[in-house]
Amino acid sequence: MMVYFAAIVLLIKDALLYKDEDMPFPIVGDVLWLVIVALLMGVLSFGLMVYYIIHAINNPQIDNNEKIVWVLLFVLASVVSFPIYWYMRILKRHEIVTMSAT
Repeated sequence: MMVYFAAIVLLIKDALLYKDEDMPFPIVGDVLWLVIVALLMGVLSFGLMVYYIIHAINNPQIDNNEKIVWVLLFVLASVVSFPIYWYMRILKRHEIVTMSAT
């Protein structure tokens, strides 16, 4: 997210610095970085969605109705549901396993 923000700031900086000159050429480099970052973030988000859907479906501690809700949340509201699922189902389970081992 910070890299995406930095790319936007660089785009605005170039637009302000080269306002009197031939502007498209300096901006092309910044737009290219913006597109590359957006594509990488999209691939990362899709990979996380696949991972979380597989984890939710294969998790024996979740009943079938909750599995359906989690999968719908992952597809429709992934940015919000990823950290919630990670905290509720992965981190808490890891803490319980760690505490029972000691």
